[in-house]
Amino acid sequence: MDTAAPERTTDVQPVRTVAFMMVIMVIGKIMGIWRDGMQASYLGADTAEGIAFAQASLFPRALVDIMLAAILAASLIPVFNTYLESKGKKAALNLASLFVFVISILTLFVTLMAILLARPVYMQFLDDPMLSDATRQLGIQLLRFMLPMIILSGLAFSFTAILQSLGEFRIPAAMSVIHNGVIIVYYLLFFDRFGVFGLAVVFLLGWFAQCMIQVPFLLKRGFRFRFDIRDIFKNEGLRQIGVLALPVIAASWIGPINLMVNARVSAGLYGGEFGVPAITFAHNLFVVISGIFVLNIIQVIFPKLCRLAAVSDKEGMSATLQETVRVLFFLLLPLTLGLMALSQPLVQFIFGRGEFGYRAVEITARALYYYAPGILGFGFQVVLSRTCFALRDRRTPVIAAAVAITANAILSYTLAPRLEIAGPTLGTSIGVSLGSIIMLIALTRKGLLVWPRKMIFDLCKMAILAILLFFVVYVSSDWFTNRHVLLQILIPAALGGSVYLGACALLRIKEMTWVFQALKKS
Repeated sequence: MDTAAPERTTDVQPVRTVAFMMVIMVIGKIMGIWRDGMQASYLGADTAEGIAFAQASLFPRALVDIMLAAILAASLIPVFNTYLESKGKKAALNLASLFVFVISILTLFVTLMAILLARPVYMQFLDDPMLSDATRQLGIQLLRFMLPMIILSGLAFSFTAILQSLGEFRIPAAMSVIHNGVIIVYYLLFFDRFGVFGLAVVFLLGWFAQCMIQVPFLLKRGFRFRFDIRDIFKNEGLRQIGVLALPVIAASWIGPINLMVNARVSAGLYGGEFGVPAITFAHNLFVVISGIFVLNIIQVIFPKLCRLAAVSDKEGMSATLQETVRVLFFLLLPLTLGLMALSQPLVQFIFGRGEFGYRAVEITARALYYYAPGILGFGFQVVLSRTCFALRDRRTPVIAAAVAITANAILSYTLAPRLEIAGPTLGTSIGVSLGSIIMLIALTRKGLLVWPRKMIFDLCKMAILAILLFFVVYVSSDWFTNRHVLLQILIPAALGGSVYLGACALLRIKEMTWVFQALKKS
């Protein structure tokens, strides 16, 4: 047995690692926002190309989130880390290689079937009677072009999960920089020549680049590609991943299924125009902004939780989870209210040019405003579901997901006739929050989450200060209404952030120490 110590970050490194990853991811996310802004400018929200591309890119991305991202993050990582602890690095890497082989076969099969059935898939999940025939036909063609994204993203996510489990966080964090860079170059140099079909191909090239950039680092850490189908059926680790996979998939349906429901509802609004692109752009912006904080934290914390669970260190898990919950409150409460206050100027600055006119900006900003209250629920959903999976608790996340999806579907169809695009986005925020509350209660009952009086008092102080931030940002934003839109965003955000952080320091909120450490060690 290989007894080499598994490669991992040490306990003194998390703050520095998260800070470094956040810098890289912020660059990637800014590029992603720039990419979406160029898509809005070149394609618009009420043109056949704009609507068709938004729909065609939505389905494979949702399918990837349902099938792959969840399995890789919440099934492979716990089992891989268990192998690292109990059987050594060589056995863990052999398991990872077999897993990559299985994912390749699975994604290839799904992609080929989806290409063959592209028309019925589109008609079932994306179509709306209000769409024109030209938009519908273009959407089906683009869907066929973009479906191989499933194969490439499956490999990219697999490589990311393996590298993170081995303690390498920097390269996975940089992947979006490569992906978005390829697409931005296409917009700047080649879009006028190759148009929307070339854009679909370049999206695939971006995913291919994400795969290739990780391969040298995998090889350096001892990973080797193995393609022996006989080992698939007798590998115990693959069976363990399979046992986790189905509940993990079900629990991770919240985001992609809610987005598909919202897009379907929104397609029938505003005369068949604006709805789907507005939902897509608002959702992307919501995920980008919240993901900068949530995903960086969970990428560092989840492997640690898995290692603690593997050695049955309940006290260590409880302490880690409690600190993470506090940090999420500290970061996401002000982010939620700040994003609500700045939704209109933010959408105007990012998307409001070219084919994306005032009406499109107004509808997208309204969607973003009602998506924003779901940021805290989204953060808890990601962290708490991963905690449950680290504990091999498959039941709680599935129940939470079912509640979130059902609430969103009911509220979306109920509220859309009265609130238009605010209906489905508000439904998503309420649904994901309800699902997170269920997991909070479950983990509290297990004793992994404790709520001492000082912690509750601190959380209440954070909430009051976040509300103060909202009013500071909202009022100061009005001062710059007739100025450059960037001033309308940056100055109010700086004022609100300064008030929040300054008040937290004066009130001795514990997380301010985390901020100072991050700044010092970065």
